[in-house]
Amino acid sequence: MSAREFDADFKALTGHDPFPWQRRLFGLLSAGELPSGVDIPTGLGKTAVMALWLLARARGAPLPRRLVYVVDRRAVVDQATDFAETLRRNLQCDALEPVRQGLGLRAGRELPISTLRGRRADNREWLEDPAAAAIVVGTVDMIGSRLLFEGYGVSRRMRPNAAGLLGCDALAMLDEAHLAHPFQCLLQTIGKEQRVCPNADDASARGIFAGSASLSALPPPFRVLPLSATLGAAEGASRQFRLCPEDLENPTLRARLEAMKTLTVEPLEDGEKLEDALARRAWSLAHDESGESDRPTRMLVYCDSRKIAEKVKKNLGKRGKAATTGPTAILLVGARRLHEREKAAQELGEHGYLADRPPPARPAPVFLVATSAGEVGIDLDADGMVCDLVPWERMVQRLGRVNRRGTGEARVVAIDQGRHEAVRELIEELPRTDSGGWSASPRVLSSLGEDPALQEQIRAASTPPPLHPPLSRPLVNAWAMTSLGEHTGRPEVGPWLRGWVDEEPQTVVIWRRCLPVRYETGNTAARSCSQGEIEAFFEAAPPHNSELLETDTRAVVDWLKKRAKKMLAGSDANGARRSELEEATVDSTAEESKSADTAPLNADTPVLFFPGDRPHPQHGHSLDLANMCEIDPKRMARTLAGRRIVVDARLCGLSEGLLDPRAATAVLTAEDNWGDDAPGAWEESPLASRIRILSDERRRSECEKYADPSYPWREALAMRYRLSPEGEAASWLVVEKLRSRDGGEEARAIGARPQSLDEHHAWVGEEARRIAAALDLCPADSAMLVAAARCHDDGKKAPRWQRAFNAERGGGPYAKTAGPVNPHILNGFRHEFQSVLDAEKRGLDGVDRSDPRFDLALHLIAAHHGNARPSIAVEGCDALPPSAAAREAHEIGLRFARQQRRWGPWGLAWWEALLRAADRRASQRLDDEAASASPGAAPSPRDMSSQGDLFAAGGGERV
Repeated sequence: MSAREFDADFKALTGHDPFPWQRRLFGLLSAGELPSGVDIPTGLGKTAVMALWLLARARGAPLPRRLVYVVDRRAVVDQATDFAETLRRNLQCDALEPVRQGLGLRAGRELPISTLRGRRADNREWLEDPAAAAIVVGTVDMIGSRLLFEGYGVSRRMRPNAAGLLGCDALAMLDEAHLAHPFQCLLQTIGKEQRVCPNADDASARGIFAGSASLSALPPPFRVLPLSATLGAAEGASRQFRLCPEDLENPTLRARLEAMKTLTVEPLEDGEKLEDALARRAWSLAHDESGESDRPTRMLVYCDSRKIAEKVKKNLGKRGKAATTGPTAILLVGARRLHEREKAAQELGEHGYLADRPPPARPAPVFLVATSAGEVGIDLDADGMVCDLVPWERMVQRLGRVNRRGTGEARVVAIDQGRHEAVRELIEELPRTDSGGWSASPRVLSSLGEDPALQEQIRAASTPPPLHPPLSRPLVNAWAMTSLGEHTGRPEVGPWLRGWVDEEPQTVVIWRRCLPVRYETGNTAARSCSQGEIEAFFEAAPPHNSELLETDTRAVVDWLKKRAKKMLAGSDANGARRSELEEATVDSTAEESKSADTAPLNADTPVLFFPGDRPHPQHGHSLDLANMCEIDPKRMARTLAGRRIVVDARLCGLSEGLLDPRAATAVLTAEDNWGDDAPGAWEESPLASRIRILSDERRRSECEKYADPSYPWREALAMRYRLSPEGEAASWLVVEKLRSRDGGEEARAIGARPQSLDEHHAWVGEEARRIAAALDLCPADSAMLVAAARCHDDGKKAPRWQRAFNAERGGGPYAKTAGPVNPHILNGFRHEFQSVLDAEKRGLDGVDRSDPRFDLALHLIAAHHGNARPSIAVEGCDALPPSAAAREAHEIGLRFARQQRRWGPWGLAWWEALLRAADRRASQRLDDEAASASPGAAPSPRDMSSQGDLFAAGGGERV
């Protein structure tokens, strides 16, 4: 590819010309070479490495198909995804058609982009086609937990799917790698060990994570590329990619690299509080001596804690009251829900703090008061900055947030509290400016980091990387046993992601309006549903990233107890004020448009739920207001540490996105799509599910709509909510899924039209053959995958399965039915188990029993719904007596162990992902076909709600 062609494609893709260093790095990537790291100063376009990967991959470079871009912090602005979406949008232009073809994007198909962070949903596009190029963006926690088969917020059945596609044929780019040392070591360990020769006879030569497969060169490798502005002279420095003299010939790059930033360090005056000093210096930098604004200024104030940040904002507000033109003060902290963070991001853009947008003209200065949430993962740009003195690596990040374009001169003041003498000494190594401060331009900071004589000083001034445990094969094997609910050798993955850190325990809070409770008509006492129903509800409607508020556990405990006491507090002495509990009850019954059937709220109503596998040791899976008042705070803190809790939205307690025990206003929730009910709004919402409380009559009418393939929703779960005096369901708690974004495994058995098993097998076989061809599998591997695809659902021939899914009497057996499903008839029957029995007995077309691939194919059949790792249920199997079924299940577990030893943990999961992707695509093809045709007649309500025996037993329907 000529330089002219690259420049044209890069500009068409990104909207701007490449820097010289980007041309040079593209040359390395085109040859499949990865440096040990990319050490480029802040503000010079490191994120554009995404575009370099994409162009190199399109030109046939031997690079992984999936780009996994990892950020260390939960940034307010998801700019990595914004950039990826810009690439996808620009790829549609005619000039980049050769690039699209090189990426293997079929006609009408866009580049798959998924984010495991921020408000954008994990749309699972990256899981749909293992042979397609894709970009995945996520945090250390989200990517790391999935890579280690844990998957925060991911069901156990989907965890191996995510692990396989992240751990094979993937390039992990770790942004600001110096801030995530344990995770960088984890990624590099996985990448290094998987590259060791898998065919070696000596186990030590194979590596702890490589398999011993001798069938082919599969699975595709996992590779790592750290990105940072401060890699310095670390291990592997000779292979790091850095700027060179020719880069300075570019005027834009030179302006940014030499951007003038004058740093001064001032001691904290005796008796003055830090928050007052920060506010005073920020105000003085933005104003002249009279107190009036000297020039339009965007000031940035960094604080090391949320409490200090709130006090600084309050102080600036007081100073602004006396000014002719009152300033704007914005608070940027991390302990907010993503919904509120997006509002803050919009405000940042309006005031010109985002580096990719021109600053607007304004009559008064603006102050952005930020904690560490604004240090990493967000391209802030300000005219000046005041901050407390912090360790060196954080100072470098903060300094990179001012004068990023290099168009003026930024003044920076650091308040020294006497805690970081080594940082102060290192600053004194910087060159002096004419004004008496120190020069802190990106070029100066980069030179400082590369000076071998200063490495010891830099280490002394930096935060020591946390200790972290080594990764071992037994640990990964334990995590990979995802079908086991409990395993004594499966620890929490946190230390492997972030190391052993001395931080406050964290708790995640989620607000929901519709929760799994049940009450009787005329009875104000609501009770919690059973443990199984609670687990089913949160599996059908799991918390989404946009709902999560993560903060210190002690703050959550204090907030819960204060909110409970305020809710239960009685009226005043004159009886003139109703308690918050009474107000909330009145409000809930008055909101007819949302839910007239919402359970009454009283002291005994469950208002807090534990959605995970670990209940409260005393109170089970839920707590009421009275419990919350009585529980010992220390015991409560131990229970909530590292947990997620879901609270009733009527508990309130949220102000400007932050926990506030005094706040008694209603809380918007994701289940209401944040209050947006406009046509088409749900299709753009982060959730792929909708939670509603419907009367029995209303639910029956909705069931008629579900049969129409053009109707965007399907019912995923229904639980009895309000009971009539006779004990029958008067209203239902219903979880609905968007058909277009529902990737649930069991949901695929409910088709837009009945489909015969033979036709479904043929379609899945076609998809498997297409995937195998795109991956360039050898003929024998391809034949094995297709053979498994063409018989993976044979177990659905069982009369029990056909009855449970209400299959038609003629034309069967069916793989897809119109439903509804009756789990009581199914009785735990797993069709994959029966499919394996049939394949063992009958054999596989084109695969000899003596071929090791035969054993792999049997495992893929058993695991195509996420089971058999290592266990699979044998209940409901009519083909074998219980003892014989148990022996077969035992052999399935042993087969999993054999195949994992052969292919390695991620390699086996990758093979499973190929078959699951073919199965999903064939199911989607059926829905697409039905949606394009005219909808047929809908069945009667009686046909769609014939589960009376199930609900009378207190259960719920899960489709």
